[in-house]
Amino acid sequence: MAELGSQELRAPMSSSMPMYRIIILAACLALVAAPVALAQGRGDDGDPVIDEFNKYIRSAEPAVRRDQVERLARVNKVEAVSLLLTKGLTDNDYSVREKAQWALSRMTGEARSAVIAGLSSSKPAIREGVCMAIGAIKIWERRPPIAQLGAVLQKDRSELVRAAAAECMGLMGNTRGTPFLIEGLKDRTERVAIASADGLGLLRATAGAAALVPLLEHRSWRAQVAALSAMAKIRNKQTVGPIIDYMEVAAGRSQADAHRALKKITTRSFSMNAATWREWWDRVKGEWEVPPPPKKVEVKAIPGGKDGYGRSKPTRYHRITTYSKRIIFVIDISNSMKTPIIVKEGKDSGRRRLATGTAKILLAREELKRTLEGMDSETWFNVIAFETDVRQFKKAPVRASAGNIQGAVRWLLKQAPRGQQGGRRPSSNVDKHGWVLGKTNSYGALAAVYGLKTARERRGNRGTTAPSPGTKRRPKWDTCFFLSDGRPTVGVVTEIEQILQDVKRWNKTCKMVIHCIGMENEQGLAALLTGLGRITGGKVVFLGK
Repeated sequence: MAELGSQELRAPMSSSMPMYRIIILAACLALVAAPVALAQGRGDDGDPVIDEFNKYIRSAEPAVRRDQVERLARVNKVEAVSLLLTKGLTDNDYSVREKAQWALSRMTGEARSAVIAGLSSSKPAIREGVCMAIGAIKIWERRPPIAQLGAVLQKDRSELVRAAAAECMGLMGNTRGTPFLIEGLKDRTERVAIASADGLGLLRATAGAAALVPLLEHRSWRAQVAALSAMAKIRNKQTVGPIIDYMEVAAGRSQADAHRALKKITTRSFSMNAATWREWWDRVKGEWEVPPPPKKVEVKAIPGGKDGYGRSKPTRYHRITTYSKRIIFVIDISNSMKTPIIVKEGKDSGRRRLATGTAKILLAREELKRTLEGMDSETWFNVIAFETDVRQFKKAPVRASAGNIQGAVRWLLKQAPRGQQGGRRPSSNVDKHGWVLGKTNSYGALAAVYGLKTARERRGNRGTTAPSPGTKRRPKWDTCFFLSDGRPTVGVVTEIEQILQDVKRWNKTCKMVIHCIGMENEQGLAALLTGLGRITGGKVVFLGK
């Protein structure tokens, strides 16, 4: 281009062209040649996306950093991988790290090799993120790094990294990971044992069925129910007898999960009475084979034992029944709960009792009062009431004794929307963080259920990891009833998809079941509640339209 410009300039100079025209022509040629020369000079030495990433990744806004990480996914280069590893996976906001994992999973060729090399990083956060990125890869040009992941699962010092490696092998769907996951069941930490059981369940690994049986004697009920869930997915004859043995001594949620696993494996519809299952199994186990899974099993309980359910007395709340002995109830007391409920027409006798026009908060409190007063004394419980603020009846679960139930009912009657009789009368419409009072802080309530605190994160950053097993923040309950009448309107996170992503992450180890009750069937609320039920295995009912 420079030679072309000099040739064109020499020709006019030999003619009688005026000098001002020569100057104008030279300026035009310079404008045309500059971008070309810049592009040729840059070559591979720079990339506008990478340059912009380096400029904006230090932004205080997580949304800006997420956007930069997402744009970097289009740059399939080793340099981009290096930035995603060192900047994206170590960000202090989990949503940015999550986006970096997604971006790394899209790399191919030499860039993908650089991603896998990140398994040997000295930083646990990078190794954990690389495991999750590898698990998200759908198409492999070469053999996936099962051996490398197995080495991480067996030898890494961080339990978070080992758990991520186990989860990754399950997500990859490659049965070559089965031996490593079987060894992972023996890990000394609850988190890794659970992740290994979940991985075997995802693989439907028949070879891992027998290895799951010892996990039924694990000190943690969470590991026990993870083993039951995996057995239900694998559906192997070897596990039927041990599950019946387990159901004979289990109680509450664990007993119900064992019952559910037996139904999925055998397609039989006996009740939760272990003696009935034992009698059947002793009669048929010699010739019985696992039947093909039915499209949909409609289970009708057969009477037997106490109330047809062995030793467990169920707890019922808004037409949802649970056999759990560790329950937390969460009710919405935002300002919209003052409004009357509009009930759908139907034949359900329960719905006929709900008079259209009753204030939603009155209905919620009355039903919860009835549930608390009918609970078995062996059950432990707690109650959370939330609007913009989130508050609990007690700091820890309490036994359902007559005194504790009376105390909970008195506390519950004081929980009302702001300005309503019995409710708090604020001197200001906003709290000290600038949040409007009386709104719906669903994220804060769910975080409290999982034992997480969000006050220090109100600058906009979301939590980093799920509550670690064995710590004081570990939730003491296994079942939650979550009642609300509207979509989230205030809190650290209000986007429904992000809330569901966080709950899914928290529940990997906590294994909590969240049953949901909607006082309305509004679209945003329906998306949140059905998502919570899908992620945790809970049931969802809507009382109003």
